[in-house]
Amino acid sequence: MTGLFRRSWILSVLLTFPLQSYSQGLFESALSGDTETPGSGNLSIGGFIRSSVYIGENQESDKSYLQSAYGQASLILDARISNRATARSEIRSRTGNEFGQTVSEMDIREVYADLSFGPVSLRMGKRINTWGKGTFFNPTGKITPLDPTIRIPEEDEIYLSSWGIDARLNLGNSMRLSASWNPLYRSSILLIDPIPLPGYVRFTEPHAPGTSLDQGSYGLKYDMYTSLADASLYWFDGYHHWPGIGLTDFMLDTVTMRPMLLELRETPYRIRMAGLDFSLPLNAWIFRAEGAWQQSRDEPGENGIIPFPEISYTTELEYNAGPLTLLGGYYGKYILDYTEPVAEPALSVNAEQVMQLMQQSPVPDPSDLVGMIRQQLTSFNRLYNYQMEEMYHSLFLLVSIQLFHEQVEIRAPAIWNLTTDEWNLLPGITFAPADGIKITGGFSGFFGPEGSLYDLVGPPLNAGYLSVKITF
Repeated sequence: MTGLFRRSWILSVLLTFPLQSYSQGLFESALSGDTETPGSGNLSIGGFIRSSVYIGENQESDKSYLQSAYGQASLILDARISNRATARSEIRSRTGNEFGQTVSEMDIREVYADLSFGPVSLRMGKRINTWGKGTFFNPTGKITPLDPTIRIPEEDEIYLSSWGIDARLNLGNSMRLSASWNPLYRSSILLIDPIPLPGYVRFTEPHAPGTSLDQGSYGLKYDMYTSLADASLYWFDGYHHWPGIGLTDFMLDTVTMRPMLLELRETPYRIRMAGLDFSLPLNAWIFRAEGAWQQSRDEPGENGIIPFPEISYTTELEYNAGPLTLLGGYYGKYILDYTEPVAEPALSVNAEQVMQLMQQSPVPDPSDLVGMIRQQLTSFNRLYNYQMEEMYHSLFLLVSIQLFHEQVEIRAPAIWNLTTDEWNLLPGITFAPADGIKITGGFSGFFGPEGSLYDLVGPPLNAGYLSVKITF
């Protein structure tokens, strides 16, 4: 492992600095304890070490088990070549066990270079670019992939990096125009990934758009800053970070009338999105609002992947009084061109469904069974995208209090979907006994009635956790 870290460190340095001569000088200076180069550049090295354990409940035996137990190390390098050029890279290594599988991975989370020329700045590389001002919901956040299954208590860790270019133009002190281009698609991690499925259900390699320039995604953002409020306008044209699930192959044993193979594939789809948000501070209060219109580039078809157009919106009010923070709000969604689903959502086929077809015909037509599966997958995509109903309403609340000179923080976020009666609870407590040390414990839970998305994903994901993080 020491050799692996050494090679990763050197690789990160070479990736971070555009000129080998600069990187060599900075590396030697860092080792000698002096981060200043013979020129004007400097290097800072940091990172963290984290150990986490998540304890869930085995649905078959109703016994507690180690859902996730791992150790993680991060190495962050920040470089300043001059006032015009900076760079950053972060390498992470994680080893342990998660969802019953051995984990041993090395990931370059971010590596990018920044260039600045007066009012124009440019960032190029693998980076995280988030949109929206909402705390829990971001209707404009279509450009950044997410991993909601990640077993880390810090909310910002759900964001995933992707390769691209960001450009900014400052239009005075109160306005800024930004443009983002993502030529390579990276999808979000679906909540269903940890869910055990029947042995005949297999996911083939996800469909990925090509590398031709017309397959890229781009976004525009216009920011306005005033003494009264901050506001932003958004436009996005490209692939939604959430992929749909489509059917690629199906095989039925004609003797036993049992499925032999149900092959599925994650497939992205293109959308257009226009949105806006603003935040308004009022003494100890902050009011935020965000909304977006989204429509797919293609019409919903037989593959069942393309969602209906929709309008989503959120408002929230935050109150800060010393160590206490209260935040509450509403999130809603309206589905345009809505039609009732024609089947129950499912990712598999059961014997009862085959028997129903056999009652209609002693030898069911395979095309009828395939059609039924496609309808179920269409409904599942609608369930995942929350388009089973024409309108959705959710309420959320966050209570946070800091005690003992900010050494202890207690947080209790909760989200309630009034339409589906689903709950997301994330209570936790953090203890910081010294600078750079955080001990966090809590619970992550998804709860919903039978047939809801949270009823499906909650049992394998619900867990209590303990995490220790040391930052250096």
